[in-house]
Amino acid sequence: MSRRAKLEKPYKLVSEELPLLERAVRASKYDELLDEFQKSDLNTARVEYSGKSVSALMSALRIRVKKRDLKVKVACRKGSLYLTKG
Repeated sequence: MSRRAKLEKPYKLVSEELPLLERAVRASKYDELLDEFQKSDLNTARVEYSGKSVSALMSALRIRVKKRDLKVKVACRKGSLYLTKG
């Protein structure tokens, strides 16, 4: 016998199916805001959100509106942020 045959392999291969990947459902912190606006009877609303600049908030809301394909427009007028249905 050769030396190689005497040594046991440090690994083994086991036949097994690849498990399905479970993806976490991600939700934005702005989804609740957008859902509340859509359910309301308001056609236009000014958004007040503490701790966020108007430009950062506008950008984030536009991304969520586009990703969710909502019929909501995001607009900035005189330093305030507005949502309109349409």
